[in-house]
Amino acid sequence: MSPLYVMQVEYRLGRYDEEDARLYVNTRRNLRALEGHVSLMLSGLEPIAFEVPDGEVSALRSAASRGAVLRVGFFLGFDDSTRQHCVVRSAHAVTIVRADLAFAELTADGRALARTETDRLRAWRDDQEGLAVPGEGPRGVVGAASFDNAQVPPEPWQRALEAPPVRARFGQCHAEGVARGAAQEGRVVVRLNVESRTGRIRRADVALSSLGDDEEATCVARALGAAQLGPGPSSWAEVVDLSVPVRLVVE
Repeated sequence: MSPLYVMQVEYRLGRYDEEDARLYVNTRRNLRALEGHVSLMLSGLEPIAFEVPDGEVSALRSAASRGAVLRVGFFLGFDDSTRQHCVVRSAHAVTIVRADLAFAELTADGRALARTETDRLRAWRDDQEGLAVPGEGPRGVVGAASFDNAQVPPEPWQRALEAPPVRARFGQCHAEGVARGAAQEGRVVVRLNVESRTGRIRRADVALSSLGDDEEATCVARALGAAQLGPGPSSWAEVVDLSVPVRLVVE
């Protein structure tokens, strides 16, 4: 099952449809996040609209002008031709993410002013029981790692990424992050740059995070970067990139 990511994005409110009582977010361009380093491309160019009574539209626009935050929940979309998760890194250091919208929420001072949800989110909630993370307290678990071509790594590599010392470090990272105000439950995708001949991890970078705490996401990446993978198949390229999802919880 695809993990749910949550990001704060830049936005502008658009038109109000009086017939449907819906206030739209302007999505003519991709939604930008993380100071412009990430650009969310909504699958199917679907609209984001809040059900708002006519008498509340002015107040919502006023709140937006005063700095109300738009949070977007999404799943990684697929490239239609190859059925791979679509994350494109450009030469200009902007990561373009094909996003299947789950929800959008306009908030101010920690209070939700307007919210809309999709059927994707409801279906995802129905399957949450299958996502349990064993243990107690702050902890994390590694999901199935994959290469850019959607192939899976050798089983010894997956086991090394799930090793107890790595999981223990996840718990430390998450405990410290939550103490700073990070989300109690979240996900991080780490991109590992690996020498296939030796299994040495050359770089461990945060690709995506829903924690709201960059320091914790970096800590998780460092924990994975310290894993000992061992040699890969001799037929591989000299260097490979491996995407590793991590789910973090408290309770």
